[in-house]
Amino acid sequence: MGNLYLKNKNQKDAYSSPWSLQEAIMIRVWEVVWTLFVRWLPKPFFRWHVFLLKIFGCKIKGSPYIAPTCRIYAPWLLTIGHKSGLGSRSEVYNLGPVIIGKNVTIAQYSYLCNGTHDLTDEKLPLMVGEMQIEDNVFIGAKALILPGIHITEGSVIGAGSVLTKDTEPWSIYAGNPAKFIKKRILK
Repeated sequence: MGNLYLKNKNQKDAYSSPWSLQEAIMIRVWEVVWTLFVRWLPKPFFRWHVFLLKIFGCKIKGSPYIAPTCRIYAPWLLTIGHKSGLGSRSEVYNLGPVIIGKNVTIAQYSYLCNGTHDLTDEKLPLMVGEMQIEDNVFIGAKALILPGIHITEGSVIGAGSVLTKDTEPWSIYAGNPAKFIKKRILK
């Protein structure tokens, strides 16, 4: 996780927010909008969710599927490609940029965590990275992806896995921590 950086280099103590006032307000407004206008909707209304995400700055390419029960922390820090899907009750805790390519499946209850703290500093400043998930990736149910990870094209992350390192293209990873299992070969 060497590609992490401080969200706010001037965070004065452990109790200060690393977010600007504008970002903090936008996060709260998005939370209210998501709760009132998206969370309770049935799956066929996913286009409404996509529409609201666009209004809040999400960069959407083509026609992705985003389940209404999927939770996205900061839409303006998310990019998602054509025919990618964020499954039911998956969560994108994108304290830093998360870029999802095309034809990516992120299964139910998966957790993309793109933030941590510098535990070597008593101020515990927020550290974020750029999480990149390339095309044709499959992330199984209840998988946990740690901050700043780069998941290369065609990778598979097994259900319940904890991915702590970048992947190699067209490879399958599983376990806690996730380890290389075998190459992914399409028929």
